[in-house]
Amino acid sequence: MESPSVEGERGSVFSSATAMLKRPVVVILVAGLLIRFVLAPLFTYTYDIAHWAMVMEHIQAGFGLYEVPGYYYSPVWGYMLGSFSLFSGFVVDVHPMVSFFDVLLPAEDLWWYYFTPEVTTIGFNVFIKAPFILCDVIVGALVYYLVKERTGNEKKATFGFALWFLCPVVIYMSSVQAMFDTFAVLFLFLSALLMYKGRYFTGGAMLSLAIFAKFFPFYAVFPMLAYMVLKNRGDRAGMKRSILLGAAGLLIMTVVLHIPMILEGSLTDSLWFMLSRAGTAGTGGDGIKGLTESLGYMAVLLLQPLVFGLIIYLSYRLAKSEPEKADNNFFYCMLITTAAIFVWIPAPQYLMIIIVFLAYHIAVNDRRYLLPWALMTGGAAVFAFVMNNFSVLTSLAAYTGILDLEWVLGIMQWVQQPVFGVSSLFLLITVTGMIEAIGIWYIIVIWFRDKMKGGSPL
Repeated sequence: MESPSVEGERGSVFSSATAMLKRPVVVILVAGLLIRFVLAPLFTYTYDIAHWAMVMEHIQAGFGLYEVPGYYYSPVWGYMLGSFSLFSGFVVDVHPMVSFFDVLLPAEDLWWYYFTPEVTTIGFNVFIKAPFILCDVIVGALVYYLVKERTGNEKKATFGFALWFLCPVVIYMSSVQAMFDTFAVLFLFLSALLMYKGRYFTGGAMLSLAIFAKFFPFYAVFPMLAYMVLKNRGDRAGMKRSILLGAAGLLIMTVVLHIPMILEGSLTDSLWFMLSRAGTAGTGGDGIKGLTESLGYMAVLLLQPLVFGLIIYLSYRLAKSEPEKADNNFFYCMLITTAAIFVWIPAPQYLMIIIVFLAYHIAVNDRRYLLPWALMTGGAAVFAFVMNNFSVLTSLAAYTGILDLEWVLGIMQWVQQPVFGVSSLFLLITVTGMIEAIGIWYIIVIWFRDKMKGGSPL
């Protein structure tokens, strides 16, 4: 018979565990994970994941990232795929990763043709999505930590965590589409957090990882530079030291990332991947789709001077703001900067670098931004599904027999039927894309309106 002290100890541990499980942040974590774990095996947009499978197969065959066609990004995501490939070889076997199904060949001839007859297996889909889900948890934990540190309020920290972790487009991208922007978000937010902590060298290194995961975090160089100037106002030596440390971290990590490319002679492919993609991105269609793509890419290019001008202005205002409000103003500047980058209507996955700073700002400072959060994230999630539409069922149909592949193809074709001579999918993409865009623009509008009234810190 156990002593009362042992029984009491066990009761205390049980009570502590029960109290922990009842904490709202844990409930939100479990709910978010359950949603992801249900979606991950059932629904997959195989167009992107089939490319990840192909890159992993090339790596396993001994090829470098840019030695054979198929990898169109800067190196960070390629290195991650290489590590996943190594893990799959030694720990878990996910072969075969993908199979070809002739019945899906007509999908490549649809008006919206970003579909493939190569269908990834359910096992591979779950395997490749697991790191995305883990990354979502880590980013949410960082948001929770920062909000808690800035406010000392657990309810606000939990709210910030929920705005990220239960965000519909964040869930969709990790559990259905498996786009790696969440890793760029992790590195960018971690860079901002390290800058806030005064760790400029590691902050610069994380910024390099963010930039070479997805290029958009490059714009954050300007507010981060302004933040270092503001934090060291009146201390020229400290300012110089901080900037040099940040620059050193950025440059050293950039060199380290590109050593394999330098050794194999593919440095140009790595550094100029965005230019090569932009040069071919708008040439793939005729009619209204081709015209829309061309106009879209022209708008992106024409808006760049305005975007750069606004970000430089915001950074200047940050550098000139009150030192005692430096930290709060820095994260606000990061929010408006990331929103300004995407004043054009971007692909839904790009928005996640806005969402993380938006979640922080809503939780800490301003609930008015809940409306743009809802418009942007809800619109983006539906926008993403509309573009992927019922192709997300192809893995389920191909490998379980629950659905018929020909039926899936038929419903994909039905979605794209013309309405008044225009593809119904085009109309849906236009509407959902505009809802997403209104959410982004609304963030800028709130900042501008506050500025006109003298209530904005920037």
